[in-house]
Amino acid sequence: MDLKVTTAALEVSSEICRGENVFGAESDLIVPDNMPDILSILQISANAATSACDPQNDRVLLTGNVFFNILYVADTPKREVRAINTGAVFSNIFSTPGVRDAMPVLSQVDVSSISYNLANCRKLSVHCELNGKITVYSTSKLELPTSIEGAELLSVPVSCSVIKAQGCAQETVTDSFALPGDKNAAIQILRDEVKITDQAIKTIRNKAIIKGSVGVTVLYDGETGIKKFNGDIPFTKVINVDGLEENMEIEYTVDVQGWETELSADESGEKRTVDVETMLYFNVLGRLSQSYTAISDAYFPGQNLVCERQRLSLSPYFPAEVEECPVKGSVRLPAAAGEAETIYDIGGSAIITKVSQEDGEIDIEGTAAVSILYRTPNPEFPTASQGFEVEFHHRMSGNGHRQPPIVTASLKNLSCSIAGGGALEIRGTAVLTLKQQSDSDISLITAVRLEEEPAAQAPSILISYINNDKSLWEIAKGYNISRDKLMAANDIKSEDELKQKRALIIPR
Repeated sequence: MDLKVTTAALEVSSEICRGENVFGAESDLIVPDNMPDILSILQISANAATSACDPQNDRVLLTGNVFFNILYVADTPKREVRAINTGAVFSNIFSTPGVRDAMPVLSQVDVSSISYNLANCRKLSVHCELNGKITVYSTSKLELPTSIEGAELLSVPVSCSVIKAQGCAQETVTDSFALPGDKNAAIQILRDEVKITDQAIKTIRNKAIIKGSVGVTVLYDGETGIKKFNGDIPFTKVINVDGLEENMEIEYTVDVQGWETELSADESGEKRTVDVETMLYFNVLGRLSQSYTAISDAYFPGQNLVCERQRLSLSPYFPAEVEECPVKGSVRLPAAAGEAETIYDIGGSAIITKVSQEDGEIDIEGTAAVSILYRTPNPEFPTASQGFEVEFHHRMSGNGHRQPPIVTASLKNLSCSIAGGGALEIRGTAVLTLKQQSDSDISLITAVRLEEEPAAQAPSILISYINNDKSLWEIAKGYNISRDKLMAANDIKSEDELKQKRALIIPR
């Protein structure tokens, strides 16, 4: 007997693997001859930037750079603050069975800890631990049965998003900023930081237009002391993305791959201008939402229907949600550190420590690790640095999935005020980015065929004693008869009436 089967094409983009590795990067440096010896280390900060994320057979190669900034107290009579910048290359391989070339990959690398070893006043080794995360997607095409003539079918609605377009690009943005104040020429840049502060995307056919701002922070040693400058560089980037349409859901990232800052002189010959060059990397994924009705179970009354199945992860796409929560706390400088006279700079990073989900709400706990650079009344060590941790907590509405979302955090608007008596008030905002996860794995029938089996001797009517745990579908499939025939023989019109039965007539 030939089966009459109707099929439909289904495209599936699924998250085939998610990886997380902890690895290190380090650099050995010698103080340049034109700079003074190191008396003590004030602060060491690091920023990581991905340069390439290369999917290969059964693995993903993640490479990039780490940029270290070291502030130290110089071994001079005035105990000036001086800075050294250095870098290191990192490379890490994620073992990812099933990954193949050209699969879409999203990656993220964060600095989790920094350590150093001061060998002597001219030699320093710095090391940082990095936390790398990748998500790999695959897109496949299936021909799924949608109807089988003569068969009993159990159908389910299927919703999924399919990656239809991907594109990436690089861009260098530059600008120059005049330092504030007519009498505050710069001597040296102590620390610089560049990060994306604003971004938005607009799509048209085969193109993505990303606009945003690069926030620039420069801490420098001026003629009147240590100063801080903030500026913004706007950018607009048009990226060619084949297959991109306006009605698609868009997932994109803008990452800072590297930057350079340099002091330049004005017409008077004084260094009152900061020149900034920033390298940006853009990655765009375009997704199309699709809905299908697929067959999850089937049998052929009176025949032996063999079903081939495939388990699919049909994760619908949930756009990232961004929420903010306040970060504030009162901290106290150690007694040995003395009081702070002036706050030069405050910086830090946010770490998510716990994410839980209960009663439809998501509970997020985190810690802001902040570092404060300040002036002291001690003439022997006029500049000092101290680190603190400030906890924060935030609750938001969940989406009902069993898995909690993936949450990343950053800090903005950090400030520090002197409360007196060695006390400091820290305030800021934690920006929380939440990526919802779905656990909608499903087993679907991908092919069917009939197989002959020996005819069985069976009575024309059976009596089956049942329990209420089985559905009409399960009972009918178990005896390989149609549901309609079973319901007609027992005068049943719904599942609810089945619960009232203790025994069923099974027609043969």
